[in-house]
Amino acid sequence: MKYYEIKIEVSEIGIEPMLGALICEGIDTAEVNDPADALFMNDQLGDTDYLAPEDFEKESSKAPSIIVYTADDRAADGTVDAVNKAVNAVRKNAENGFFGTTAADLGSLKATVRVRDDEEWKDRWKEFLKPVNIGYSYIAAPPWIDMTDYLQEFESDREVIRINPGMAFGTGLHETTSLSADLLESYIDEGDKVLDVGCGTGILSILASKLGASEVLGIDIDEEAVAASIENCKSNDVHNVDIKKADLTAGVDFKADIVVANLLTNLVVRLTGDIRNHLNCGGRYIMSGILTTQQNKVIAVLKENGFEMLAVAELGEWCAIAAELI
Repeated sequence: MKYYEIKIEVSEIGIEPMLGALICEGIDTAEVNDPADALFMNDQLGDTDYLAPEDFEKESSKAPSIIVYTADDRAADGTVDAVNKAVNAVRKNAENGFFGTTAADLGSLKATVRVRDDEEWKDRWKEFLKPVNIGYSYIAAPPWIDMTDYLQEFESDREVIRINPGMAFGTGLHETTSLSADLLESYIDEGDKVLDVGCGTGILSILASKLGASEVLGIDIDEEAVAASIENCKSNDVHNVDIKKADLTAGVDFKADIVVANLLTNLVVRLTGDIRNHLNCGGRYIMSGILTTQQNKVIAVLKENGFEMLAVAELGEWCAIAAELI
């Protein structure tokens, strides 16, 4: 099935006038790309690591635009005409000083119509997922990747874990997952029970099982993540991993030798006080999703809750911490 993508180039101050004109023409649904949103969220929620540095840079550098989508049917021509009328109305109002005594810079107001194909675009994200080393002994790769194309890039003795992200987060590509995997492989012992908080697609739960864990519980608040984790466990022939939906450890009755939490700084801090209830004495707590600038904050909370530092690993802007309950 094909559809139309109608992109209108605007300035930041041109967004609201353009949206108003579209509404007047009967178009009340549109995608708004405004770099000011990323700046606002970073200022307001920066301490929660809302956007990773690379995501913030990408979002904040976008050119402002408004995109209208319509199906390739008899209504498409009417939608295109309505967009053009709205653009012309805003341009005319700007020329006539409607937005000020001098012509306001509302952007080029150029409207570009492109025909898109569902079959062409729905799987394009797969192009950006490549195999990566995970821990010291494994490779994480999407199921559609032929590993023979990558033989020269990886050590031949590494085992491949197939991870289909579906709609969830956590393919092994992100630095935080890589750091968590390294520390997990460093501190896990044969027969350990492992609790994976915020399991995403289940990559760390599966890794724990393959590294010799006797029992693994992966929990996530997101239903898509839970579904992805269950399917990935099946596809990797992992049978000692249980996946459940939960908000952090609320309502979870599980005592572990290792807790791994690849989350965000504020969630790690929130979780730490409860970890004593789920960790055996001498157990290890591995956490990531922490910006290096927030490292000292997390270490202070760990010490307050009776943990002794074992290791800190860094990669780019991120760090992971391993601690022991004493």
